[in-house]
Amino acid sequence: MTPFEAYVLYCALKQHFTSASYDFNKYHGKVKLSIESFEKRGDRFFYAKLAKRKDLKEYLIANFIATGPKIWVGDLVNSVDAETIFMNWKKRTQSLSYYFEEDLKNCLTNLDENLIIRDNQHPHLLKLFLRKKISLETLIILNELLGFFKHWNKKLSDDIIWKDVYIICEKYRPFMMYDINKMKKIALNIFEPA
Repeated sequence: MTPFEAYVLYCALKQHFTSASYDFNKYHGKVKLSIESFEKRGDRFFYAKLAKRKDLKEYLIANFIATGPKIWVGDLVNSVDAETIFMNWKKRTQSLSYYFEEDLKNCLTNLDENLIIRDNQHPHLLKLFLRKKISLETLIILNELLGFFKHWNKKLSDDIIWKDVYIICEKYRPFMMYDINKMKKIALNIFEPA
């Protein structure tokens, strides 16, 4: 990968996570950038360092979802924090079913009690995520199984915290790979029947 290609990937993923209209997968990571403008950038040596990573796309995704898409490229290069974030993300996504099951053990055993919104307060499941007791992946998988985000969007329409969480969930979901049937079986084993 060339430094310019690393720059394009960085910009495309950043735009994916910050723009409501841009979809990285739909546009195949293409953005309008010129090599001439890149050559004039003072920070191009950061992209030269990033270009050496074989796992750059995953590295960028992990850091964008953990720290926000406004992260500066210099904070991604030779950063212990960025590398730690990536290693934790990699560990979590490679053993997703294990971490999903462990996260569900932090939930209330009655599934509905995790999802109910009372008096415009955050539901228990969202509180668990905000307290880092469950991962973003778990929140996304549970929504795919149950479809509760629509309800939360109606009930929490004025809640800025939920809006930010919802956007990152929607933007991150296309990059997640997992067996939905396996996750369904895990959830059925954890939660008591209604």
